[in-house]
Amino acid sequence: MARSTIEHRSGNESPAAKTILWAAISVGLLWAYILCVGFLDETIAGFKISITHVVMAALAGFVFFGILFTWASKRNVFAATTIRDTALGVSTVVVGLVVLDVGYSVFMNWSRPALTAVSRHSDPNTWIGELYPELYFPTDKNFRLHKPGRSISGSHYGDMYRPSLLASPLLSSSVFSKKHVTISINDDGFRETTKLAGHKILAVGDSFTFGWGIDHDRTWVKLLERSIGEPIYNMGMQDSSPKQEFLLLEHVIDSQKLDFRGGLLLWMIFEGNDLEGSYDELHPVQKPASLFGRLFKDTIIETLWSIPAKVRQESVVARFRDGRAEFSGLESEDRTKKHYVIDGIPSPFPLYVSHRFGPKLFIPEQLRGAQRSKQDVESHPNRLPLQKTFEQMKSLAQRAGFQVVVIIAPSDVRLYGAEFEDFPSLSDTSHFNILIAQLAGRHGFEIVDLQELLRPYAMKELLHFRDDDHWNEQGHVAVANILGGFLRSRNAALAVKSHTFFPGFPEAATE
Repeated sequence: MARSTIEHRSGNESPAAKTILWAAISVGLLWAYILCVGFLDETIAGFKISITHVVMAALAGFVFFGILFTWASKRNVFAATTIRDTALGVSTVVVGLVVLDVGYSVFMNWSRPALTAVSRHSDPNTWIGELYPELYFPTDKNFRLHKPGRSISGSHYGDMYRPSLLASPLLSSSVFSKKHVTISINDDGFRETTKLAGHKILAVGDSFTFGWGIDHDRTWVKLLERSIGEPIYNMGMQDSSPKQEFLLLEHVIDSQKLDFRGGLLLWMIFEGNDLEGSYDELHPVQKPASLFGRLFKDTIIETLWSIPAKVRQESVVARFRDGRAEFSGLESEDRTKKHYVIDGIPSPFPLYVSHRFGPKLFIPEQLRGAQRSKQDVESHPNRLPLQKTFEQMKSLAQRAGFQVVVIIAPSDVRLYGAEFEDFPSLSDTSHFNILIAQLAGRHGFEIVDLQELLRPYAMKELLHFRDDDHWNEQGHVAVANILGGFLRSRNAALAVKSHTFFPGFPEAATE
């Protein structure tokens, strides 16, 4: 009986201080990981969670769990073995998460072809980033304008050009081609030569509207302008998301007091990357270094301070949640060599060959985007912000009195994938494009889905550059033809319905 009593007391003795410390640190680290991955840089109820907030919450968690386990051990709430098992289990989870994150990054780095690229500073060819006008944020809102009053002329290869790839006979002779471009930016920061006032048709979008790699008068905007006989103002801004395009339009209408009543907005949305763009309301302000930052610059403290952001960026959980998870490295070695090693030269972009169209480079991220399932699109973190953007555009259209035509532009992957040999399988349909059409229809916007409308043109010739994902001159011609036919039909229908006529079109003869 005495021995049994001794054993019972022994099982409820307070665990050693080391065990309590171990448990507190383990649970605290898991709590810190959850904070970094789940909350860092997120906006909750209009409040953005910064590294400072995460660090403070993590430290509070360490203190809280330390006090909790100490209290629990003194009050015999948990047996010593329970606290020890908790510490062991949580430690295993934390180590497992870290190993998963590091292992994933190591595997992807190993599986990607290594590039022995020549520095752009020793390359005689002009890179796109060296030729195209710089962008800036004119307000604290998350939209940009070109720096005004600039005119640039020069030649460049496509966006997928890398100096080392010129050593490939196939790429240098059949894929890479220099594009001579003249770009003029007016005083308002747009690729235009006229003033905005008086225009009743505006074209808003990203680089496909701006006219990447194409002279101004050969873009679909200017070709369409000549086709319908009505001026169209090009507000295209490269590397912009639908949210940024809305903010830009709102700014222009309000700041310039633009009378856009009765006008028409041509809003082009690109399948390739518009779901991944920025949907923040405010742009990332580069604030001056804080006192803390100045004091601990170039010290180990500064390195430690950057750990939460690194955990957030590299976490496999965050990658899946943000749609950044990649599996290109899971392809067979033979397949990788076949498409990512060209004439013995590693390439970051796969090369595929078509009997009809010849060789072409594609962007891996857009390949993966075209493989998205419906669930992938519905669960994407930017889906709700995209939906909110359409709601905001509807409100702006009602307030300013204009109508909206949403133009859905398919990626080269979607348009041509089936024509290239050994091309990766794609989703049976573009669930992103379907979502855009649904949002447009829900808010009463008209829709021009270019995917099927471009197909008759696409089957005759390549509408995209071979070393870029953008439309070439033939592509812009095809888009202008399609939109010209749409607007003429639209005007005729409006004329019959209400006897009001679309700007720039002659009135139909009446009996």
